[in-house]
Amino acid sequence: MKFSIITCTYNSERWIRRNIESVQNQIFKDFEHIFIDAFSTDKTLQIINEYYGDKQNNFKIFKTNPQGISHAMNEGIKNASGDYLIHLHSDDSFVDEYVLVDVDNFLNGKNLDWVYGQINVTEEDGKSLGIFPVRKIFRQQSKNKIGNYLLKFFNYIPHQAVFIKKDVFEKNGYFDTSLSSSMDPEMWLRIRKKTKWEFFDRVISNYCLRSTSESANIKNKEKNKKNYLIVQKRYLNFFEQLLAKFVNLLVELKNKNYR
Repeated sequence: MKFSIITCTYNSERWIRRNIESVQNQIFKDFEHIFIDAFSTDKTLQIINEYYGDKQNNFKIFKTNPQGISHAMNEGIKNASGDYLIHLHSDDSFVDEYVLVDVDNFLNGKNLDWVYGQINVTEEDGKSLGIFPVRKIFRQQSKNKIGNYLLKFFNYIPHQAVFIKKDVFEKNGYFDTSLSSSMDPEMWLRIRKKTKWEFFDRVISNYCLRSTSESANIKNKEKNKKNYLIVQKRYLNFFEQLLAKFVNLLVELKNKNYR
């Protein structure tokens, strides 16, 4: 089995080393590392070439004009050649060197379109804020109707812990480029009943909750809420949207603990 690790970068010199080293340290070596760079002006590309300059066989880099994170993620998908791919952004990293070995063993013999695990949510200095998801109710699979329904109200699937086949996107469409955030829950809601998927009880990656990141930036709070409401309106009926407003409020209050 071959994996494609897709990393979107833009002026990522502060974090990219940790990302690359976590990939290169993997015991399982049948992977490619794809970088989608939005014409960085710092030392990002220099650092990437420092690590991958003599390893061209498992390294690809593509430059694209900044058109949003969804567009960059889609570019990575289109250029991937692995059996399963994962989006591991420049400030994220695998938790240890056995991630790909364990995922390969888990998928072996299973006919799954995608699998999701857990993330370790961290601060910029690496301090852990907790593992997500941890509650048993969020350890779901496609054949479970409860799991499918829960996704309408709460996104318990972190894309930094999702390994997914390329043809899932080819059959069902790519990430919605009209969304600057919430493109991942939109995708899960779109494909949840059309694909076979399962939870893998394993922490996959460190997710850095930076104050300046697109998802965590306080300045983007209202925009992110608006995007998520757009997604819910696509897939929820009127009464479900009323319930979703209450759930969203509870989630917002809980997330304040991460800031």
